[in-house]
Amino acid sequence: MQEAQRTAPSIIYIPHFHLWWEAVGATLKTTFTTLLQNIPTFAPVLLLATSDVCYTDLPKEIQELFIDGDEVFEVQLPDEGERRRFFEDLIVNQAAKPPASKSNAALRPLEVLPVAPPPKPRELTEAEMEQLEEKEEDTLRELRIFLRDVTHRLATDRRFRAFTKPVDPEEVPDYETVIKQPMDLSVVLSKIDSHQYLTARDFLKDIDLICSNALEYNPDKDPGDRLMRHRACMLRDTAYAMVREEMVEEFEQQCEEIKESRQKRG
Repeated sequence: MQEAQRTAPSIIYIPHFHLWWEAVGATLKTTFTTLLQNIPTFAPVLLLATSDVCYTDLPKEIQELFIDGDEVFEVQLPDEGERRRFFEDLIVNQAAKPPASKSNAALRPLEVLPVAPPPKPRELTEAEMEQLEEKEEDTLRELRIFLRDVTHRLATDRRFRAFTKPVDPEEVPDYETVIKQPMDLSVVLSKIDSHQYLTARDFLKDIDLICSNALEYNPDKDPGDRLMRHRACMLRDTAYAMVREEMVEEFEQQCEEIKESRQKRG
């Protein structure tokens, strides 16, 4: 009741009022009638109830809530004629109408348009470009410091001494005939200093090249060749382990994005 007054204008709807009245106890009945009587007569609140029982057969308490004649309406079941008149327009008139004809414009096939190209990214101002390049260079500087440290540790490891400098052609005269792209740790350091590595992935490709060259030139035939092959594989695994364990994955992702961005900028 209080909610009905608060949200007025409102309707208090009670279907099958006589059944609800029989089901509730005396306390609830008293509370209901008291709250209903406390609603001001000028409040825009409507009590709407239905009952399958005639007004005269309802309990006296319910009858007192409604004034016979002004507030009680008896709804009779519709007869056959009333039902026919109700559905006549829907079935005979509305359903019998032919569907609306579609206009010629609606029947014409729609023109297939090409997919619009994506909008071009906003061009950076000169100041923004300088700031971006400075930030990228800070990141790449950290990369070079890290790669130098990894290369230095590999070069000072006695197991990898054979890979620290180019192969001497006087000692191995046919090396350049077999190996078309020589690589060693001294060349790797030179490439670090000349800013040729933009990602750790590029660095590891040259480490892979050192290993593959050693495997190609040293067949698995005698103990000396097997030792060289073993140390080449160990060099590669050690380098990969250092990078994977000591470099944060997000940092490598930043380097990859810088490389991609610079390729797009030309």
